Amino acid sequence: MGFSISGPFPFFMNDEWERSIVLRFGSYKRSRKSGIHFKIPFIEKPVTVPVYEDSVDVMKQEAITKDNIPVSVDGVVFFEVKDNTDDVKDAIVNVGDYKKQTLNYATSILRDLVGKKELDDLLQKRDEIGDEIKSQLDNKTDSFGVRVLDVEIQNINLPEKMERAMAAQAEAERDRRARRTNAQGELEAAVKLRQASEIIGDKGYRMRTLQTLDSVAAENSTIVTFPTELIGGFHSEENEKGLQQVLDKVSDIDLSSFDIGNLEDMDGEEMGEEIKGKIDELKEGEK
Repeated sequence: MGFSISGPFPFFMNDEWERSIVLRFGSYKRSRKSGIHFKIPFIEKPVTVPVYEDSVDVMKQEAITKDNIPVSVDGVVFFEVKDNTDDVKDAIVNVGDYKKQTLNYATSILRDLVGKKELDDLLQKRDEIGDEIKSQLDNKTDSFGVRVLDVEIQNINLPEKMERAMAAQAEAERDRRARRTNAQGELEAAVKLRQASEIIGDKGYRMRTLQTLDSVAAENSTIVTFPTELIGGFHSEENEKGLQQVLDKVSDIDLSSFDIGNLEDMDGEEMGEEIKGKIDELKEGEK
């Protein structure tokens, strides 16, 4: 604040960031910047304001959005008194407390603007809303020499039920994207598999199946399923019975070390013999 000695002392002092006006018998007489200035004792009185950047908090305001959702919003306003003679005079003469007046205008504009916005816009366009408040507020404060530098929306609080609903919506959206990504991957794999089958023939798909079975066995699995409709030579009733007998014998055997080999190149009878031999080897090893 400015330094002024009352009584018979004929001078006062302003700091670098302060500006003053001098009142003579209560009426405006002149303006003064930083430094030491003279006045007429008992007749003139200096009134000082700072011209540095200042801020004021807009306390939490309850409002209802355009789509009828109650919210509470708070923010902060950054402003300064314009550093020129007329605006310094206006900040002192035209308003009782320029800081309080700026806060009141900001509160009113914020509540009004929230009521005109839907919740999604309020959450996603904070910067745009802040700029809109700044523009309207700057027009209001121009009459008493204040320049609004920025307006920031800090917190937007929602009812607890609305927060849970939005969390559920976000989770559903993530699941939808995950399923879409997985489906896209399957589509690309199917296209590549189709291209491979054109090169290596119809055994390419069976080879993919056997590779999958081999990866399952490598994870210490005790059960391995053989899809008979995908393995050539197992279509006859006799071979299906033989396969069932083989599978009945492996129910209690650890197949983690089972090697698929080149089953895709065998017919049904050869495949049955090969599997039986593998099972006998595993039994001997367990003994």
